[in-house]
Amino acid sequence: MCRNTLSVSWDGSVYDCDFNQQLGLPLDVRDKPKASVFDFASTDDLLQSDILFDNHCFGCTAGMGSS
Repeated sequence: MCRNTLSVSWDGSVYDCDFNQQLGLPLDVRDKPKASVFDFASTDDLLQSDILFDNHCFGCTAGMGSS
């Protein structure tokens, strides 16, 4: 999910996945601490960001995806 899908909250904040959105862990972009859809001209701008992960990510990796 986090490698090919983005989650966007009601205020435009961008997250790697819906689990990170629920935990309040926004997309990790170098110069933008809380990235918003309004900060990017295209999704190509997001290629510079690292995927933020934590213990909850084992749920997806164990099953090779959240669904």
